[in-house]
Amino acid sequence: MRVRFRPGRGEQEGEKNLSRASLKHPRLHRGVTALLGAGLLAGFVATVAVAIPATASSAAKLSSAPTATISVMVQDQGKNLDNYYMAQAAAFNKANPGDHVNMDVVPTNNVYKQKLILELQGNNPPALFQTWGGGIFQQYITAKVVQPIGDPGQSDAGHPAWESDFLGSTLGSCTYGGVLYCMPFTGTQPVFFFYNKPLMAQYHLSFPTTTTQLIADVTLLAKHNVTAIALGNNGEWEGLMYLEYFTDREGGPQVFLNIQDNKPGAWSNPAVIRALTDIQTLVKDKAFEQGYDAIDWGTGFTTAMIYNGVAGMELMGDWDIGFFTSDAPAWVNSGKLGIGAFPSVPGGAGNPADLEGNTTTYVGLAAHLSAAQTYLAEQFAKWIWDTPAYAKELIAQGAVPALKVNPSSFNAVPQLKQYLVPIYNAVLKAPYFQYSWDQALGATKAQPMLDNLAKVFELLETPHQFAAVMNKLQ
Repeated sequence: MRVRFRPGRGEQEGEKNLSRASLKHPRLHRGVTALLGAGLLAGFVATVAVAIPATASSAAKLSSAPTATISVMVQDQGKNLDNYYMAQAAAFNKANPGDHVNMDVVPTNNVYKQKLILELQGNNPPALFQTWGGGIFQQYITAKVVQPIGDPGQSDAGHPAWESDFLGSTLGSCTYGGVLYCMPFTGTQPVFFFYNKPLMAQYHLSFPTTTTQLIADVTLLAKHNVTAIALGNNGEWEGLMYLEYFTDREGGPQVFLNIQDNKPGAWSNPAVIRALTDIQTLVKDKAFEQGYDAIDWGTGFTTAMIYNGVAGMELMGDWDIGFFTSDAPAWVNSGKLGIGAFPSVPGGAGNPADLEGNTTTYVGLAAHLSAAQTYLAEQFAKWIWDTPAYAKELIAQGAVPALKVNPSSFNAVPQLKQYLVPIYNAVLKAPYFQYSWDQALGATKAQPMLDNLAKVFELLETPHQFAAVMNKLQ
């Protein structure tokens, strides 16, 4: 069974053969990133900010719902979910005579993001559209092409009553200045270690709960010519997960928040320097397989290293569960796949329960709408994405919903329950869930960060050199 949604890059290769790259959450295709970083979006901001019709906030909505027509644009999420969306739109239209929702499912990630930018510049954008929040969405707010989302017909824009239906830690990446702009759309995707239980047991190792234990395990496995950690860092985002977690464990959430807030010299925070040093310690201790910087996670090579017993563990988002169960179902069903949180750093200021990864994907509300269209958009969003039926559908596709559910809901997928329930509980209880840095920062900082981090992994750049380069972008 493969995880069905594709919140990231790549094209669909059919329901049974989804591209691994397509399942990575909100990592922008490098071509799109380059366009945005070169000023396409900046020009878009300058253009649209002066040419927007009056928007309709929840406070201005009519007490009774007028009729309207809207479009909803999302990226292809796989056959099952796409069919669900189309069926729900049809059911909504039938139940609301006079209203009409056009559901537009765009087939690929790159096409979707380019189409979205063009349509947001036009006079008839989608009322609801899939977004990844973070730095890019912040630019939409600056351009005044989006508005806070609320309950239909209520004066609660930015603070809807349905907010409590979702896991609180998943909402931060689309909340700006305390105002909520989006509704969670797909599953939540935190990053965990996945490991080979028999291989670890063979060398009398339990999953490490501290980085001291992790280094000790790396050293022991290296003596037996066993790769401790499988890593495909050709895409560069794969290594970023180590910097995200090490920084949080070393210094806590505020370290990155200072970076995100453009505070001068924030990249030179001792926690960042220690995190980069921790990464280079893993490299020097031969934690990763030879040639890791030329291996693409999307090929499935590193996942195979785990279930074939060539490597002990892999740090990856929970989307990888779908590939383990698809590529090695008997191995997974026999209980050989383990899952563990990123280890704590002894003496570090971070909470070991903090999470890094992709909080979720969202739907945003366009600002270029009449009162009737805004009402209809908020009514439809709640109808389709804030229901137990939708949570059930996500779980059936092997996802952990951002909606609050009873843990017994995961009984519907017995082969995945042992992984999905711990992930759900971790997100539910997380004191802090940091969105992937490349998304949180936006295009102008994200690519230089990834490129220079790759040099850190290759021991071509020191932690202080990395910080110096990135401080210039603050």
